[in-house]
Amino acid sequence: MVAFGGWSLRPEGLGPGSIVYSFGVGDNVAWDLEMIRRFGCTVHAFDPTPASIGWVARQVLPPQFVFHDCGIASFDGVLDFYPPRKDGNTHYSHERRGRLFDRRKPIGGRVERLSTIMRGLGHDHIDVLKLDVEGSEFEVIPDVVESGISIDQLLVEIHYRFRSRSFRQGMALIDRVKASGMRCVHVSERGFEFSLVRE
Repeated sequence: MVAFGGWSLRPEGLGPGSIVYSFGVGDNVAWDLEMIRRFGCTVHAFDPTPASIGWVARQVLPPQFVFHDCGIASFDGVLDFYPPRKDGNTHYSHERRGRLFDRRKPIGGRVERLSTIMRGLGHDHIDVLKLDVEGSEFEVIPDVVESGISIDQLLVEIHYRFRSRSFRQGMALIDRVKASGMRCVHVSERGFEFSLVRE
């Protein structure tokens, strides 16, 4: 296992031909750029929120970093994303995380199922799938598992600290991935980032 950009993964077999998807860009592409540097692969990065789209447009990024202004969901269409609580933060979420009387209005972002995205890009498997999608993993992962998509490595942040979620729900989500034939090989010190590999 190697660790960088806040994530751990298995490096064996990764190279220029590897298919890598990274969901939830925000304003940090350190992991994506290190994947490109270490393995020479193309990273398809996805984020439908305006702050992230604007941030990416202002960066000078290598051609192997391919940005898509689309998010992931369990359906194809438009999903409401609530602005972050802190000004200047780029972490929008479809979960309403503000206080009870928070009047900030959501913005709509284009989303697609993983199977739809892969079909559009002409991919039939994914070598590394990274999900940092601010709570959407609770709907996305069951859809991905049920779709039977071939994924060698899954890196996912489980946002069980949200008020609408629980640690038990987070562990149930990991158990669902494990039941599909993947093994958990690393958990971050924070306890939110999980690395799973295909058996």
